[in-house]
Amino acid sequence: MLMVLFLIGNAISITAGVKDVASLIERSALLCTINLVPLVLGERMNPIANICRVRLGTSASMHEWLGSVVIAEGLVHTVAAISSQHVNIHKTSGVAKLVAAAVGTVLLSSSVTCVRRRFYEIFQKLHLMLTAILIAAIYLHSTSKNLFKPPILYLFAAICLQISIGTLRFGQILYRNIKHRTPFNRATVRTITYKTGKGDIPVSDAVHIYIRPSRPWRRQAGQYVYLSIPGVSHTSVVQSHPFFVSWWYRDAEGDVIVLIVEKRKGFTQNLFHHATNDLDQHNEMRAIIEGPYGKELDLKSYDTVILFATGIGIAGQLPYIAQLLDGYHNFGEKNRRVALFWELDSEMHSAWVADMMMELLKRDTDGILDIQLFVLGNYISSQTKAGDVTRLGMRIKMTYNGMNAETLIRSEIEGRNGRTAVSLCTNNETSDKIRVIVRQMLDKTIDLKELEYRPHSV
Repeated sequence: MLMVLFLIGNAISITAGVKDVASLIERSALLCTINLVPLVLGERMNPIANICRVRLGTSASMHEWLGSVVIAEGLVHTVAAISSQHVNIHKTSGVAKLVAAAVGTVLLSSSVTCVRRRFYEIFQKLHLMLTAILIAAIYLHSTSKNLFKPPILYLFAAICLQISIGTLRFGQILYRNIKHRTPFNRATVRTITYKTGKGDIPVSDAVHIYIRPSRPWRRQAGQYVYLSIPGVSHTSVVQSHPFFVSWWYRDAEGDVIVLIVEKRKGFTQNLFHHATNDLDQHNEMRAIIEGPYGKELDLKSYDTVILFATGIGIAGQLPYIAQLLDGYHNFGEKNRRVALFWELDSEMHSAWVADMMMELLKRDTDGILDIQLFVLGNYISSQTKAGDVTRLGMRIKMTYNGMNAETLIRSEIEGRNGRTAVSLCTNNETSDKIRVIVRQMLDKTIDLKELEYRPHSV
C-alpha cells in the first residue's frame, strides 16, 4: 500500500501544473534528484533496517521501486529535453546528460532479478560504480552549482547520507572484528559427509563453516551475517555474502558459530578448495563478519509451532527449534508441539544438518519435536522409488516425494487446542501455496510467519 501511494504521489507530482515541455523537463529533474536521496541508502541498508525494525524484504523492495522511479523520471527528463532541445556534445552538460541517461538504462537492465543473481559478484561492484557515475553526471549536467539550491542541494544530501551509512557500516565491522588482545575472527571450512553403513560419502554441493568470533554476541534465532574470508581467493577480500547462523556452541576455546554454505559460483565455489575434515588451527583462515542482522520471530507464545523449509532454508529454521526446546525444557514455555517439514532436492542434502537434528532430538526428552523430510529426487539407493517411506529413528520420517503442505498443516492442528504458528523459510512457490492454505482456513488461532532473510536458492 505504501509503494502504491508513493507511485501515485510521484505521478501526480510530475504532471500536476505542467503546462509545456519546459516545465516537464524541470519537474522531472527535480523529482528525480529528490528520490535519489533515500535511494542511496542502498538495498543492503541492514544497520538502518535493524534500528527501524524494517524487514529486509521490505527494504529491498523499497530500494527496487525507488530505483525504478528515479530512472523512469530521469528518462522522462532526457527524452523531453532531447525532443525540444539540441544536445550539444561539445559541452560538458550535454555529454553529462547522455552519460546519465546511458548509466540509468544500464542500472535498470542490470537490476533485473535473474541478472543480479547470476552475476552477483559483478553486479555488486558495478552497481556502486554506476551510481557514483550517475551522481557525478547529474552534477555536471546541472546549470546551477549552488550548494543550497535544488538540484545540487539534494545531490549533496544524497552524498552525505551515503557517506554516513558507509561510516556506520565500517564502524560496525571494526567493532565486530577487532578486539584488544583477542585474535582476529577465525574460520574453518569443513567437508560435510553423508554417513552410511558402508562408509562416509563426501557431500559435493555444501560445506560447513566454523567461525570463532573475536567478539561474541548475544545469539538468537533468525540471525544472519555477511561473511568475507580474504584467504579464499585474490578477490575474496572485497566479496561479502549473507549466510544464516545455523547453530552455535561453546568449547574450551570459546564460542563457535556454524554456517551452512551451498555451492554456487564465485566465493562459495572457491570455498571448496579449502575444505577439510579437521578443525585444526592450521586450517583456520581469517574472516571478516558484518552483522549479525535479523529480527527474531516470536514463536514462544504458541502451543503448536509448524516449521516449513525447502533446500538451504533449513539453516534458518534449526535455531528456532533449538530455542523452542530450550525454552520448553528450561524456562517452562508453553510450546507443546514442534513439527519440522523439510523438502530436499537430493537425499544427500539431509547430511547438511543430520548431526544437529540428532542432537536436537536428544535434547527433547519429552518428545514434543517431530521431523519429516521430503526428498524430491537423487535417491542414494537405486531400489528406492517415489512414494517410499522410511524412518530414521523414532521421530524422523523420510518420504521420497514432495510434501503436501495442506495435509500436513491440517494433521497438525486437528484435535489440538491453543494457538498455532506456521513459520516459513521456503522457496517462493511453496510460500505462495502455504499463504493461500492458511488464508483459506479462516482460523484466527493460526498465525503465518516468514523469516526475514531467505537465501536465494531456497
